[in-house]
Amino acid sequence: MKSPRYWKDHYVLRTDANEIERHVRVRRFASSGRFFDLICFEENKGAPNILVSQGSGGHAYVFAELAYRMHLRGYNVFIMPKHGDGFSIEGLMQRHGDALRHIRESFGDRIGAFGEGLGGFVVFYLALSHGPVTSIACQNSPAILTERKFLRAVREGDGAYRPIGRRLSLYRALARLFPNLRLPLSSYLNWEELIDPEESARTLETRLVKEGYLKDPDFDKRYRLRSIMSQISTPPSSPLADLTTPTMFLVAVRGVFPAYTRDLYGRLPSIKKRMVEVDGGVYWMLSHPVDAAKLICNWFDETLAP
Repeated sequence: MKSPRYWKDHYVLRTDANEIERHVRVRRFASSGRFFDLICFEENKGAPNILVSQGSGGHAYVFAELAYRMHLRGYNVFIMPKHGDGFSIEGLMQRHGDALRHIRESFGDRIGAFGEGLGGFVVFYLALSHGPVTSIACQNSPAILTERKFLRAVREGDGAYRPIGRRLSLYRALARLFPNLRLPLSSYLNWEELIDPEESARTLETRLVKEGYLKDPDFDKRYRLRSIMSQISTPPSSPLADLTTPTMFLVAVRGVFPAYTRDLYGRLPSIKKRMVEVDGGVYWMLSHPVDAAKLICNWFDETLAP
């Protein structure tokens, strides 16, 4: 990291950054022959647990304030490392599953997972495959990545995927020839375009994005083409009807694929489920960390109860 203060200066909005830093711990877990760091806020061995998984490009400390606010509700909270270059959805599922098993072995089996964007795709697929997670919550996600309704939303240029929607046929052809071609994330993910246009959030989120994300030395700037294509070409291991994990969708009304997400929610089987619409955009959980932590923890209070 270029500056150890970077995350404190750019991603902490409502809390004393030094207080957050004093509570940060780092644990290590193994996955596919490598070791990864889990940034965490530990309560105690008997407390319930939450694993946070971020979206494309971002690293764990972007979610430090949100995770700490969850921790203040009595949870052990862990943040996945950034996804990195060269991943696939299947590879990320393996990594997340190994992180969840590490948490289960060290802290117990009451584990909720909150996933945002790409992290939400992975968390949802883990739940569909009956992975080691008790309850999930997703924002700016999830999706069945191969179904026509989702691909139609991509092609029509909904939200974050507008650039890739226009270039989908080209990317598919290139991926067959040059799967390891490294493309800038900006070729399909325009962070500035996702800033909430509402006046109450625009100024704050503009600072988060333009002074934070776009200048952050630790952000992933490029992904391999095969990694990008895995986000729209990986089928789930089980059909939607097999979902048994309690599931909450946080649908930002000015976020990514809100119409598709509402439709997907309506097709979930008869499980414990909830959809909450929030008056915000893609970055709502970061620009409103106190409100987001409250909503997410209220859900996990219900679904992780002993």
